[in-house]
Amino acid sequence: MSAYLKALGLHVYLATTKKSYFGNNKYLGANAQALDALKHTLSKDHLYLISHCDSAFVVWNTFTSPKE
Repeated sequence: MSAYLKALGLHVYLATTKKSYFGNNKYLGANAQALDALKHTLSKDHLYLISHCDSAFVVWNTFTSPKE
């Protein structure tokens, strides 16, 4: 997924991994592209978990952060 996001553009990838991109109006387009790409790869069960999210950063961290 990382490679695909990078292929869409560096800012698209960074919208998923850099907190500084979270909520930053300068990167709204990159966030939208990343969020769309992420949502299109998820199953319905996983999509339900993040359906309320409007940030690629939050979605990415929901699935990549270590679980306790």
